[in-house]
Amino acid sequence: MNWSKRCAVLVIGSAMRAKLLHTTSVRLAAMGVALASMSAVIVFLVIYINALGAMRATLDTEINNEIAEILVDGAATSPAVIAARVRAAVAEPPTGTFFGLESRQGRLMAGNLPLPRLVPGWHSLDETTGKRFTDHSRSLRVRVVRLPGGQTLLVAADASMISTMDALILRSFLIGFGITLALGLAAGIGFGRRALARVEAVSAAGEEIMAGDFTKRIPLSGTGDEFDHLGVVINAMLARIELLIGNIRAVGDEIAHDLRAPLTRLRQSLELILRDGANADLPSALSDAIDQVDATLALCAGILRLAQIESGARRASFAKLDLSRLLDEIADTYGTVAEDHGATLVAAIEPHLTLTGDAALLNQLFANLIENALTHAGPAAALALTAQRADSHIKITLSDHGPGIPADRYGEALRRFGRLDPSRSTEGHGLGLPIARAITVLHDGSFNLSATNQTSQRPGLTITLELPIAASAIKGDPDVQPSAGRARNDQPITPQ
Repeated sequence: MNWSKRCAVLVIGSAMRAKLLHTTSVRLAAMGVALASMSAVIVFLVIYINALGAMRATLDTEINNEIAEILVDGAATSPAVIAARVRAAVAEPPTGTFFGLESRQGRLMAGNLPLPRLVPGWHSLDETTGKRFTDHSRSLRVRVVRLPGGQTLLVAADASMISTMDALILRSFLIGFGITLALGLAAGIGFGRRALARVEAVSAAGEEIMAGDFTKRIPLSGTGDEFDHLGVVINAMLARIELLIGNIRAVGDEIAHDLRAPLTRLRQSLELILRDGANADLPSALSDAIDQVDATLALCAGILRLAQIESGARRASFAKLDLSRLLDEIADTYGTVAEDHGATLVAAIEPHLTLTGDAALLNQLFANLIENALTHAGPAAALALTAQRADSHIKITLSDHGPGIPADRYGEALRRFGRLDPSRSTEGHGLGLPIARAITVLHDGSFNLSATNQTSQRPGLTITLELPIAASAIKGDPDVQPSAGRARNDQPITPQ
């Protein structure tokens, strides 16, 4: 490997280590190791202090007992008795206890442990390396007592066990602490590498998506961990985005297609006016041009209305209203319209149905549906409008016995600019049903299509809506607003 490649590998390795050390897993692991270390130190101090304190207390008790046996009469014990008892204690078999009785001048009068003069009290003595107090002892626990005659009584116990235990506990702690620290850091680095690999996979997928591949998805490990849970949510979001982008592209194509016809006719009318000048057909040509402009404006208004409804901005105008009264008014109005078309409209509306919503939008919703039915059900169409309470919802149906819509094309009929006529020879822009469904969704309802009679050659179409009933659906509720008549600014968009 040449020098430039080696440098590149070192740079990449350093960058990966820097990324690894900055991962949340490594930081959490380091925090966990730090907390575990603090806990270990606290536990060690508690064990250390209590264990060594208990051993030292045992030795102190033994020393005090020996002194009590020597000073049988306390401070009044005669020097001769003290010396005799010290000699007797020394003569006993080795017990790990040592004695010394010194005169006022510091001369050893009795005992087996010569020590330098010490002040009265407790002492812990350790010999220097290589030296021992006795054949087996390098550490002593000593108590010095000054006697009334000026003598000094010294009693010591072998404290080597305390020193050994001290070193053992310290060594065990250091070994355990080192192992814990190493395992914690290793686990943190391992978890960090795994998390970093998952994040890198997500980043790689994100880069491909940003490059235009909307079919790319976040890879899942199949372990069901939090990364998989997040990946499932992100993948669902990406699928939704892919669908929306596809719809936007399709809508753009549909808008261009729908705008091309009126704009082409408008251009032809203007060319005719320009060519013929003061031709007698000028008013007719101008009227036709205005009609094409109106058609274009109607398409734009429909798109804007659908966007406004889907944004939820109209929720601010929601109020409690009498849906039964609104439907009765619509049925009366369109009953006459249906007769003019040679059709019939029969309504069965349960009274006192109330909900919270926008009266103008609901008026537009049902007007759109009825006009769609009158347009597409054919001559002598029979329409049926029903509304009734169903648990906590209001169920509304509009049925006809026309040619209907094939079940596999329901989705297309509800899509923006969904036109079942491929030649687009019929009126409308395919916004009637999408706007009706958007208004239903705005009111937290459901919108479904089905065949009126599947066994007939003319299956017809039944549109079923379910809208949530108002919380206080009581007759004569003072909060219920009267239904608004058909608002001029809310004329239904051209049917599908």
